Amino acid sequence: MPKLVIAHPERKAQRALQRLVGATACAVEVVAEADALAAAVDADAIAVVDATLARTRPELAAAPARAWIAVPGEGLAAADAATVAGLLGAGWQHVVAHPAPLLGEELVATVQKLLRADVFGLEKYMVWGAEVQSYALGDARERDDVVAAIAREVIAIGLPDRIASLCSVIADELIANALYAAPVDDAGARFRAGEPRDRSRPLSGRDRITMRWATDARYLAIEVRDRWGSIDPRAIAPRLAAGSNQTGDGGMGLPLAYACASQFVIGCAADRLTEVIALLDVRYKPTELGRAGSFHAFVGAPPDEAP
Repeated sequence: MPKLVIAHPERKAQRALQRLVGATACAVEVVAEADALAAAVDADAIAVVDATLARTRPELAAAPARAWIAVPGEGLAAADAATVAGLLGAGWQHVVAHPAPLLGEELVATVQKLLRADVFGLEKYMVWGAEVQSYALGDARERDDVVAAIAREVIAIGLPDRIASLCSVIADELIANALYAAPVDDAGARFRAGEPRDRSRPLSGRDRITMRWATDARYLAIEVRDRWGSIDPRAIAPRLAAGSNQTGDGGMGLPLAYACASQFVIGCAADRLTEVIALLDVRYKPTELGRAGSFHAFVGAPPDEAP
């Protein structure tokens, strides 16, 4: 049976984190330091680790476990940007940057996705009833039209120009990544990476791309899916930490989209589906959220209807 292991040096934070994950009905073990954490975690465990503690032992994330999740713990302060970057650079697949109460929303969604092995879909971050808008691109040149459409719709529902501008950047970069970085040939080469961005190209079969977005007055989520499943989740976190695409296969697309987002979520089913979700918290000003965004990478089976 899966279990949750909470590692934090402070008792108050231990209890708070245990309450957050208690609804999962999993066994929960609480430890205070890194050696006890390493001894408690097995291949089926989910480890929830204080980010400062995690940074002292970044190699833990390479040990067998269902997932390693770094969190800022209880308190008013977001995770320090240098700590987030350090953990991403070390390859951590789950780094929560935001304190409570945002921490609770994000941690519960992440743990439930892992426990249920159901990792795709922006709906998991929305409250019930949020309406999802969907676009299926039929040609590569429709990218500009879709980006303009989401900006108009975001303003029409009353969100500020700042949010619309961020949505435009995120949607543009994620769609470009799906169009030009995702396709690979039999040798794994990204054969469309150098293709002119203004060229018409019909999109069918594996080239089909969908973009969806929704908001529930807490978050605005933008989701882009492609059918190549060619992203390597293990390589993404260090690229985001570096702020550039070190592999040269997608320009600045993913790092720039991450820099604009409150949460950045990648889901991959190898050779079948890549889904990238960028979430903007629309309740707070950027200065109230801290300087770094959260990151999560999941691997799982695609939904039957994908994309």
